[in-house]
Amino acid sequence: MSLSALLEKAYILRKTYLTRHTRRHHSQFGEDVVINDWLDKHAKDGFYVDVGCYHPSKFSNTCFLHKRGWRGINIDMDAIKIKCFELARPDDTNVNTAVSDRHENVTVYNFSRYGLGSTIDPDVAKNTPMPVYSETTIKTRPLTEIIDASEFKDRQIDLLTIDAEGHDFNVIKSLDMARYLPKILLTETHLTNLHEILELPMHIYLEEQGYHFLNWVGFTLIYAQPDNGLLTNR
Repeated sequence: MSLSALLEKAYILRKTYLTRHTRRHHSQFGEDVVINDWLDKHAKDGFYVDVGCYHPSKFSNTCFLHKRGWRGINIDMDAIKIKCFELARPDDTNVNTAVSDRHENVTVYNFSRYGLGSTIDPDVAKNTPMPVYSETTIKTRPLTEIIDASEFKDRQIDLLTIDAEGHDFNVIKSLDMARYLPKILLTETHLTNLHEILELPMHIYLEEQGYHFLNWVGFTLIYAQPDNGLLTNR
């Protein structure tokens, strides 16, 4: 093994297991605390999909579910992040791609070697105060296509969490709701006004799909299908 390969392996090991994060919760703003409090304690063997998964434990909305025995698909457009998932969650399906409602080649803007905020939206990149660290080209894939190519094909999603930095609605539109309708759906917005959120095309679309808007935690909007069998007293 070459020196550069050894250094990269050491870097991935350090990022996977030695990254510091709060021990009270894994999610960035405590979204997992909210979900865990609502989740039926008998809900086992669930199926999650994490788009923009970032890290196996730090800022993860699915880490606590994985610990409970759930399994699923983790997707990120940064290869280094997927390598960490392959190390920490080899029993999940880990996919290095960008997700969108159409196939196209896009530029990925990164602001550090392993950091938050990576985006394929040039407007988001332009308005980010940090300088661009690197740019790479990747081909987008619809979420339905990714699930169809996995062992979870035709299985309803229990929890879908999306952090696509300005591209969340495109991710949602790329999912065949008739086949995979997520029981719980987490998506991101940087709006700070509730009235503006309620006027978002994404919010209106989700209401049309039968979702109830349950909570707003940090940048995360939490939606759920009524009577989904997972959440208690909701």
